[in-house]
Amino acid sequence: MRVLAALIAISTATFSGAAFAACTVPSYNMFYGTPDGYSATDAFVGKFDYPAAPTEPLPAFMAIDFTSDWKAYLQGALDYAFEGNEAVDFDVAQNSTRDWYHALWMHPDASGREFLRGLTQERASRPDQYKDGLAKEFQTWAIGFYNSFGASEFHEIWANPCDPDVSGLLFPVGTVTFKLLFTEATSTDLPYLANAPSWMAHIGRSDPVVDGVQPERVRAMQLLQVDIAVRDDDATETGWVFGTFVYSNDVVSADPWRKLKPVGLSWGNDPTVLPGNPLSENVTDLTLAGTLFGWPERLELGWGGRMNGPADNLLSSCTSCHGTAQFPRSDDFGNFPRLAVAPANYSQRLLDYFRNIAPGVAFDPITKFRNSSVEVPAFPLDYSLQIQSGLERICNAARRTDPPFDTEPVPAVCVEANYLATPMMAEPITDEALKRQELNRIDWDQYEPPIR
Repeated sequence: MRVLAALIAISTATFSGAAFAACTVPSYNMFYGTPDGYSATDAFVGKFDYPAAPTEPLPAFMAIDFTSDWKAYLQGALDYAFEGNEAVDFDVAQNSTRDWYHALWMHPDASGREFLRGLTQERASRPDQYKDGLAKEFQTWAIGFYNSFGASEFHEIWANPCDPDVSGLLFPVGTVTFKLLFTEATSTDLPYLANAPSWMAHIGRSDPVVDGVQPERVRAMQLLQVDIAVRDDDATETGWVFGTFVYSNDVVSADPWRKLKPVGLSWGNDPTVLPGNPLSENVTDLTLAGTLFGWPERLELGWGGRMNGPADNLLSSCTSCHGTAQFPRSDDFGNFPRLAVAPANYSQRLLDYFRNIAPGVAFDPITKFRNSSVEVPAFPLDYSLQIQSGLERICNAARRTDPPFDTEPVPAVCVEANYLATPMMAEPITDEALKRQELNRIDWDQYEPPIR
């Protein structure tokens, strides 16, 4: 049993009122301790002091028509995201230009936030994913950020950071979130990664000792990909615009962080478009063929040519994957089609998956918790996989009685029986013994593998 409560490095975040002072939430996974050669002053500190309302006007780049000039829109979004952050090495609490925040409850579990940068583990690459003939698999770790528009919704969700409320979750127009994705691959593996920004990260924290030799637990990670999502009502079918950049050393810039090539933009799933036919809600820079895609194991970035990043699952796409965000997660699909489907066979399963999901609508409205046969309604999470992951992690932490759940009550959102009330969550169970019985029936560990 973990006895880390006295050792946990609590972030400087403040929450909504002293009533929740007992609910202390760490910034990173303390289970693995401080890596050798570092001290507590080197630890990542999350920014979770979410505002009740946005602290800025709508981002100016949103005035650009992304359907007619997708690269200008995406570049404007990148400039907005990097302004004030690059100068402070993405320690967003130090940004004096505008406010940015981290997602709460991303620290627990094996893939949770690491010590130095707060990176979380993403889906590892597969053989031949990044380059034809590159048989290696590489770890991928990432960190995401939300502007004050998005953080104002987090303020509502995490008013009590130990008992989230996701009823009526809907991000306001103007929400911008971006993610930096890092890979273990080097320029030896992928020449276009030469001179990429590199962060040291505690990614080998759980590697085993082999023949008495300690593994290298802190290792260099290279910037591979930058993802951006914008809550924009001009995306009339989904409410969201997704874009991706890839690092490329041949971009002319003295600033390594600006050596980024736009990969593509998506504002929908092109739900009825068969492979080989033109897409109207997705655009990809086809000049990247041969570098990011175009070989037998990766003919395209996303399914049927839909927009995706090099680190992403080729069976899916940016918009479709995020559109599945809900709690509980879809028991049928998870977050992507689980079985490869031949491009010539556009089955009903893919028709069901590549739908345009409106904000505030659940992808799979009736689902099941893992290891349960009980059907329950799902909370829609408005395209936020970080909230989905945070809810899964907080429930697993409660199941293990990790601090603060050695003293705090089980969150209502983790209790299956609460979903069966009419209306849902109308009268949450208060009996802690019963709540724990419900909690322990779910296989929360099944939610641990990284999404993408």
